[in-house]
Parts: sequence; C-alpha cells; structure tokens
Amino acid sequence: MNRPTRDTGLEPWRTSARRGTLSVVLWAFGLATTLLLLGLWGRAVTHDQPTVRASVRAVIDAGVATDRIYSWIAEGVATSSHVDDAAVEQVVIDLREHPEIEAAVGSLVGQFVVALFTPEGEVATVELADSLEPVIPLVVAGLAARDVSVDESALTAALENAETIDLGTGDAATIIDVVEDARALLSLIVVLSGAMFLVAGSLAIWLSEDGPEMVRRLATRILISALSFAVLFRVGSWALDPKRGGSPIAGGGSILLGSNGNVFILVAVVAASVVGGGVWLVRRRTNRSRNERTHIAESDADTRELIGI
Repeated sequence: MNRPTRDTGLEPWRTSARRGTLSVVLWAFGLATTLLLLGLWGRAVTHDQPTVRASVRAVIDAGVATDRIYSWIAEGVATSSHVDDAAVEQVVIDLREHPEIEAAVGSLVGQFVVALFTPEGEVATVELADSLEPVIPLVVAGLAARDVSVDESALTAALENAETIDLGTGDAATIIDVVEDARALLSLIVVLSGAMFLVAGSLAIWLSEDGPEMVRRLATRILISALSFAVLFRVGSWALDPKRGGSPIAGGGSILLGSNGNVFILVAVVAASVVGGGVWLVRRRTNRSRNERTHIAESDADTRELIGI
C-alpha cells in the first residue's frame, strides 16, 4: 500500500513559501530599480555644470532678485542726482521692458551666478559700472520726459566711482559644496541600490521555475520604469516652466527635470534589448519543443505501422 511521503506533504507548503518569498524579492527589486534610476540621473545632473548653473540663474533671476537690482539702480540714481525717489522709481519701472535695461540686469545676474561657482581660493567680482553704464542715458531721458533735469555726466561720474563688489569664496564654496555633497550622497545610493538590484534579481531568477522567463520579466520592469521616469520628468519640466504658468523660482526645477533624460532612455534601450533577446529565446525553445513533439509523434506512427505489418 502506497503512503504519501513526508516530502509530498511538504510540497504545497514549499511552493507557497517560494511564491511568497518571490513576491517580496520582486518588491525589493522594484524599489532598487527606482533608487538606481534616480541615483544615476541625479549623478548625471551634478556633473552637468551648465544645467546646474542655468537652474541657479533661473532662481536668482526670479522676481525677488531682479526687483532688488532695479531698486539698487533707482536708489543710486536718486542719491547721485538728488531727485525724488518716487520719480526715479517710476522711470525705472517704465524702462523695465527696454532691451538695454534687461541686458544690464541680465549681466549682473550672470556675474552673480559665476561668482557662486568660483573655485575656492579665488575672488569673484561684480562690475557695476560696466554693467549699468548703458542704463544712464535711458534714465536721464525718462526723467527729462517728466520735466526733471538731470546732469548725465554727474551720474556717469558717480557710477565710475562705484566700487567693484568683491565676493569671497565663502558663498561660492557653499553652492559648490552643496553639489559635491549631493553627488556623494547619490553615489552612495547608486552603490547600495545597485547591490540590492543584483541580489534581488539573482534571488528572483533562482526562486523562479523558469529562469529565462524571469530574466525577461525583470528586464520588462526595468524598461517600464525607465520610460515612466523619462515621461514623468518631461511632464514635470513642462508643468514647472514659467512660460506655462509656473512660478519663476520653479523655473530652476523645470530646467533640472528637463535635463539628462538620456540616462533613462539609455537604460530603457538596454532593457529592451534584454527583453527582445528573452522573447527570441522563448520562441526558439518553443519551436524546438514543438519539433521534438512532432518527431516523437511521427516515430510513434511509424512504430504502430511496423507492428501492424
């Protein structure tokens, strides 16, 4: 009389335990994939200095910073010409859209951005006279239109006497240190998530009943995650763009989110290649099994025919 062995009784429990463990491992693999993709993208951003500078400039060039620069211009003209502050302020406000005014303010903002990224030990300078000299004739003309007479040469002389602003590397080092600290943190995330990615992927393949099929499933997950991040970051960049209604300060985030999307695309291409290879391997194995079954069926038919004879 045949009795069920001990192993046979434990088989359902082992199957359930393996499937439960596989679910946890796949969750860990998904988390590791997310952290690894974000870490790789973040590291690429920290090495992309033009993008970081453009993002910082967008924040500095927001309303608060530019308003402060326009206030400096108005205060300087009012002090040098002894004209009513309100009149000078109104003239500067009226000239805000003028190309030369915008160019002067843009030049000052650009010099501040360069100063923030000056290497440690160097001194960055902001040349007020050179940047604001084209503004003087416009302000004088604006005051003249309001029947306020101002000596243009006196304003020019006062501007030439303005001291160059020297910015120490303390402020600049702060920005550089922030980028370097972020790069170090992201590097740690990439290493840890990469290790978790490899361990979880290996365990998933080992626990699965079909190794090649599991490789294809894991690659599909990576492909979907990479493409999802590429789309989400692009949409986020579009949503934060000040031209589409985002705040001026959020423009810095828009620049960051819209950069280095090629990291996600590259990962997606590699994952798609693995998925394609897995599909080809499965089809090849299926065709081989079908051919073997056909060959066995033909052999059985021949055997039956010989027996009949």
